[in-house]
Amino acid sequence: MSTSVRRRALPVLALTAGAALLLSACSGDPGDAPADLETRTIASEVGDSTVPVDPEMIVALDEPAALNMLSIGITPDVVFDSWRTTVPKAILESAGIEMATTSSFYPELEEVAAFEPDLIVGTAAEGFAESGTAYASIAPLIGALYAEADGSQIIEAYGEYFDRPAEAARVSDALDALAEETAAAQPAGETSISVLMSWAQDNMPLYMDAANSLHGTIAAAGFTRPPLQDEVPAEGSAFGGWTVFSPEQLPAQDADVLAIAVAAQYNLEGITEMPLYPSLAAVTNDRSLVVDGDLWSGGAAFYTYWVLRDLATIAAGDDAPGTVDDGAERWNDYLTAIGG
Repeated sequence: MSTSVRRRALPVLALTAGAALLLSACSGDPGDAPADLETRTIASEVGDSTVPVDPEMIVALDEPAALNMLSIGITPDVVFDSWRTTVPKAILESAGIEMATTSSFYPELEEVAAFEPDLIVGTAAEGFAESGTAYASIAPLIGALYAEADGSQIIEAYGEYFDRPAEAARVSDALDALAEETAAAQPAGETSISVLMSWAQDNMPLYMDAANSLHGTIAAAGFTRPPLQDEVPAEGSAFGGWTVFSPEQLPAQDADVLAIAVAAQYNLEGITEMPLYPSLAAVTNDRSLVVDGDLWSGGAAFYTYWVLRDLATIAAGDDAPGTVDDGAERWNDYLTAIGG
């Protein structure tokens, strides 16, 4: 009996309790835009903010926020590598954007303040919406949409933040078109896919739940999910679209295809070394695949595009998810698809 995983990737997402405590320990009044800049009022996940129309120094607190901005023609000046990504960070570096290193999932206030921003943009991942408003003591803050939405809705929100609805619509339309193409390429009958990851620090297994921004994308591409993964737990999604499960629940996560998200902080062994792993149908049928955990975390339009490209190979029966080596080519393909 085969128990192998087809390895196609390697190189973060959960906002740790320590990071949330760090942010909640800070407080301050909302930052004001410089008096000489024209402003407008926008609504984001942290409430209303008065932001500059043409900011001179934009600091992005994380990689997905920066890639969403690039998708609609906004180039941040500085991006913190908060989520420890590989492909996203490489794309940002290739665009000539300054990458700032931080020791925490979101940078400390003094790290951000050192760049003297007049606009701060961060992904409102788990814990951020409650605690991230501390950044507003430095400069106007956009807490960007992350969970309970799909990639198209997320990029449309960015279009509203920056008054670029037409640019956002082009991205949204491209994602919708790719999802429709993938669904049309599905073989007769439905293909089910299960998405799992293991938080490496504690070997904590998680499944992608319905709060994840990729949940609707997977459905739009013509795939079904195991029942557990097709809903948000009654107690809520603890990690912004990922839910912890116990080893004995692994059979309930089975599907035609198993996608194991692996990255710098998501390990493979936390899933494959579970005692019941070899008995899964996806494993015995040699359809257990390693996918890039950075991109399969969700929260960005390009991440959605990447996952749709992976799903297209699965629908075609090739089972060839993208790897870090495909990063530059896929970004260029994405820019072409969105008219960038």
